[in-house]
Parts: sequence; C-alpha cells; structure tokens
Amino acid sequence: MKQYLYLLLLIITLTITGKGSIYANEIEQELAQRLQAAQVSGDDSAFYDAHQTMLDYQMRHQAWDKYYRVWMTRVIYDVNNKHFHRAFTQIHRLTDDVRQRHQEKYLYISNMCLGFFFSGRNQPEMGETYFRRALKGVDAEKEPVSVFNCYLSLSQVLSFKRPVEAMACLDSLPKQMLENPIYDSGVLGYRCIIASRLGDRPAFNRYFARYDSIRHNNPAGFNAANLQQVMVCHYLMLNDYKQALAWCDSVSVPQMANELRLDIYEKMGDWQRAFRAAELKDSLEQNDNREVLEEYLMEVTHDIDLLTAEQEKAELRRKQLMSLGLMAAVIIALLIAVLIYRYFKNLKLKEQFLQLQEARRSTEAGQAIRRAFVTAIQNKLQSPINVLLNYARIFNDPEFRLKPEERSKRYSDIVAAAHSIESLMDPVLDSFALGDSGITEEEKRICQDALRSPLVTLIGSAEVIIDADGQIPHDEYMKMREEVGRNAYLVATSTRKLLLFSLYGDNMPVAKNYEIGLNEMVRTILNSYDLHFRTKPKAIEFMTDVADEVTIRTNTLLQELMNCLLDNVVKYAVGNSLILSCHAEANGTYSIAVSNEGMPISVEDVERIFVPFVRLSPDEHSLGIGLPLARSLAVSMGYTLTIDTTYSQGARFVVSGL
Repeated sequence: MKQYLYLLLLIITLTITGKGSIYANEIEQELAQRLQAAQVSGDDSAFYDAHQTMLDYQMRHQAWDKYYRVWMTRVIYDVNNKHFHRAFTQIHRLTDDVRQRHQEKYLYISNMCLGFFFSGRNQPEMGETYFRRALKGVDAEKEPVSVFNCYLSLSQVLSFKRPVEAMACLDSLPKQMLENPIYDSGVLGYRCIIASRLGDRPAFNRYFARYDSIRHNNPAGFNAANLQQVMVCHYLMLNDYKQALAWCDSVSVPQMANELRLDIYEKMGDWQRAFRAAELKDSLEQNDNREVLEEYLMEVTHDIDLLTAEQEKAELRRKQLMSLGLMAAVIIALLIAVLIYRYFKNLKLKEQFLQLQEARRSTEAGQAIRRAFVTAIQNKLQSPINVLLNYARIFNDPEFRLKPEERSKRYSDIVAAAHSIESLMDPVLDSFALGDSGITEEEKRICQDALRSPLVTLIGSAEVIIDADGQIPHDEYMKMREEVGRNAYLVATSTRKLLLFSLYGDNMPVAKNYEIGLNEMVRTILNSYDLHFRTKPKAIEFMTDVADEVTIRTNTLLQELMNCLLDNVVKYAVGNSLILSCHAEANGTYSIAVSNEGMPISVEDVERIFVPFVRLSPDEHSLGIGLPLARSLAVSMGYTLTIDTTYSQGARFVVSGL
C-alpha cells in the first residue's frame, strides 16, 4: 500500500517547488530544488541537511504554512525509506511545535502525517481515521492543495479493500488542481489502478486514454510516479502477460514488484509461481510486522510521557490546594494499595503453581499444564523484558541524550520492570521441578545467583540515579548509565533464556512452519545480534557456499538457537576471527557453523557443556543454560548440534540437518 506514498510525496514536493508557484523568490527556488534533488537521490544525510536549511529559512520568515508543509515532506521521506522511528518522532515534534506557536489551524498536517505513517506501516484503518480528521481541519476554500492531498491520501488507504469509495474520493478532488497536467496525470494513473482492481474495463480504457495522451503529448508535464503499475494493469486488460511481467521487472520496490507479479500469475492461472510469490509476500509482510511491533513500543512510550506530563500538572495543582499531611496520607495509601495488589498477585501465581504440582502428580497431562503455566509467566514477563532490552539498546548509544528532569521517570520504568522479573523468578525456577528431570536445590541456587546479582546491581544503580534527581556529574552519570544498560541487557536475556529452556528443555517436537532463504535468514540473525553488549565486542564474518535462492523450512526458534551459539563464541573468543558460515552437505541437507579463535574445548568437556546448569569455571556466574538450550531447540526442530572436534584453533559449533 505504501507505494502510492511516492505519488503523494511527489505532489507535495511539487507544491513546494517552483512548479507549484508557492515560492516566489530565487532563494526559495534554489532551496526547494536542492531539497527535491536530495529527496530523489535517497541520500539521508543530504536530504536532512537540505530539509533543515529549508525549515530554518521558513521559520526566519515566519511563513508557517510553507514551514509545516516542508516538515511534512520529512515525515513522508522517512516513511518511504522505512525510518519509522524517525518519522514517529518527527510527527510528535511537529505537533508540539504547532501547539507551542499557537498555530492550531495547522494541526491537520499532523493528522496527515499520522495517516502517512500508518499507511506506510500497512495499517489502512488507522490511516483512514487520521486522513478523515485532517479533512475536517482543512479550510477547503483557502487550502485547495491540502484538500487535494487529503482526498488523494484517503483514496490510497481505501483502494485495496474499498475501491469504490476510493474512486469516490478521487471524484471529490478540487477541479482547479486537475488543470495542472502533473496532478491530472498522477490522479489518472491512480484511477487506472483502482479501475483495474474493480475490473471496470470501460472506466479503465477511458482513464488510460487520457493518461497515455499526456504521457506522449506532454512528457514535461507527465507524472510518472505510478507508471509501472498502470502499464501492468494495461497489459493485464489485454491479456498480454509477457509485457505485463516485463513492466514488473522495471519496478524498483521489491514488495510492489512481487505483488504485481502475484496478480499476473493468478490471472495466468500459473498457480505454482503464484504460490511462490504469495510466500514471498508473506515473508516481506512478516518483516514489516516485526517493525510494527518495534514502532508500537515507541508509541506506547510517547503516550506514557504525555500521561506523565498530565499527572505532573495535576500533582502541582493538588500541592497548591492540599496540605503536606494530606499528601503524605495519599502517598501511603497508594503504597499500601500497591503492596496489597502485588501480594494478591503473587499469591495467585503461587496458587496456580501449587495446582500445577498437584496436576503433575495425578496425571501425565501435568507436563502440558506446566508448559501452559510457564507460557502464562512468559506473557507476563514479555513486557518488562522488552522494556529492559529497549532501554539497554538506547543507553548503549553514546549519542543518546536524556534530560536530567526525564531521568527519574525512565529509571523508574527500569526499576519497575526489574521488580516484575524478580517477583516471578521463583515461580519460574520452581516450575522446573515439575519436569521429567527437575532441578536440584544447588542448580536452583546457581540460577538465582546468576539472575539476582545483576538484578540487585541494576535496581541499586537505577535507584541511585532516581534519588539524585539529575544532580549526578555527567561523567559519573554516563558510567552508571552504561552499567544500568549492561545489567538490564543481562537480566532480560538471561530471563528469556530461562523461560525458553523451561518451555523447550523437554525436547518436545515443534512445527517447522516458516520457509525462508537460508542465507537471508542467517544474515538477518547476524544483523539483529546485539554484539555490542558482549564483554569482548568483535566483528563477525559471514561466509557461505550455498546459493542465495536455497530455502529451508524451519521454525523461528532457530534464531534463539543461533543467538545462544553466538553468545558462547563471542564470550570465549581470544582472537579476532569470528566466523558464521553456511554449508551444503553431501546428503542434500545444509548446516550452519559458528567458530572463534581461542582455547579448544577439552575432550572430557565436549558433552559436559551441554548439561544444564554446568559451569566449567568455578569463578563463572553465568546461568549455564545457553548451550543446553541451543541443543534442546535443535532436537525439538529435528536438527543436530555438535562440536567439531577436528577444529583446533578454538571452538566450532555445527547445526546440521537443515
């Protein structure tokens, strides 16, 4: 769906260049042309520099209409280039700027930007909501360009599921805007696409005739933003599949090209290629969905910030009206309520756990109940784990700056997440006793030691920062922030491994319902691996003798397995050579190997390191389940995890049978 944002961005850009006649002098023309050139080049640095220069110029002249239109181009550029975090941040900065300058009449631009954001994230219903809000806030008589963009944007989000309504939106476009061939040809191309989806051949032929006429007779005034899609639709109407596929090859956006090919294959009746195209589409959409989850966390964080600001204002008003004694009573009451809530919450968890124990003793179905219990705890811990991981990643960025007045709230979030993990740690450990093998008190103590030490350090450091209320010297604060980030990451990943081992340590089979290219998957795992949180940061080289088109059917747990192996080779690496490689085996299967330079693993420890809760060094305080978890996951997916004993430069782990 977001491919049509390129048409919208082009139209908006034309309205802020000389072609739209908004800029009247040579300086504005020059700045606008520079912005457009940087936008087309796709060079982020050049675009942001040109964009900021244009914003500064319009702010100096207090040309707020142009100022906020230029700002909107930044949001659309970031959405088109999948910089969703940047886009979301810019939208809220724009909204705050409008309110601070008391220019509320331009709030419709914020709603349009949110519409672009959700359209780019494949959430058309949300996009429709914000575009309709934008339409209500536009003065139709004074802002025909904005009305044009709102209706065109609304048509875009309606086109796939409600094409009739999308065509009606195009019929509502201001007529004076369509007198310009650039706008008219862009809208005609869009009409052709919607008419094709409706299967309305007469309408398509009518729109295409006008579109093709502008294309050939007025090339300087022709808008080519959707040319490839229109031509594919044209040749599909003629049943000329060869030409339609040829036009698909000229599409530069992979997802758009794949969707067009899928339409062609389905019409051809080539179901085999249509199935492959549909699988590729699902794979691309899954990647987008993962990004949506990340962006959702950003939205929640911003909402929390807004709520906190409102609470602080309310608290200030209450302080002016209430005495210190009454405030103390309220705070004590709140603390008591929290303690009571946590008490009953933990009591309920303990009751659930006791019920699981009884069920395990009375029936073999207890194992399934145990897994359900751990899954419930995993769901409860997912949010605090994500909070710690995200703060760890943010704090790991030396460029990230947090205002002193914001620290108390941020670190309170970290402490709350850490306490949530701490409160559920014992139920998770106790759940192991219900398994086939169970754990001893010594093994339980090892787990508690590995988790509680960084938990206590994390909570203590965060509380020191909270109590200091932004008064810690910068250098000392940065060291403490680094320590908080490191411990937050350690606690989050250790807790996640413990939960996964509790769920899959029994080696029960899991379905392999995910097909992806082997090289693509390994590169994705490597790119998403949090290497900089390790004690010895190193570069990991990827090597493969497998063709890129080779695909495997697996489970997403394979990424957890590889992360465990990467953790081990990075942790114990001595040299700088870390290699992740893919290989084709003689029996027709494939394997993945991870190796480092360092001390080889002794023969007597080759199998011992896969025993849960075993730590080879008495000074080591790790959880001791990374490699056992990796082997359990491998067995569950039908793979084999071994150590290559012929490798003498260090340690080399091989996952085979893919």
